[in-house]
Amino acid sequence: FNNAHVVLLLKAEDASLFATKSKKKRKIAEQSYNAAILSATDNGFVNIAAIASERAAEFYTNIGEVELFSSHIAQAHELYFKWGAVGKCECITKKYPGIAFNTQYTQ
Repeated sequence: FNNAHVVLLLKAEDASLFATKSKKKRKIAEQSYNAAILSATDNGFVNIAAIASERAAEFYTNIGEVELFSSHIAQAHELYFKWGAVGKCECITKKYPGIAFNTQYTQ
């Protein structure tokens, strides 16, 4: 069982707590979120990739990176759909009406 994606996600979440006060923590958070998403995707854990993408989006909105927020929340939406979490897709679509989600994933 490969759980590196979970460890990376936890590392990202920990670093994100201090990202507004430390450039080093911000960089660790960014790298760890991206690595968690990649690792989860590569190992077939779509659910963890979706959660990590959503958490990364929240991180980026907290530090004022609107474009990175938008791309990560769109990625989370797509991954939740692939996972079969259509209700979660609907929640994201309603929560962020200004984001253009791929229509094939919008219910």
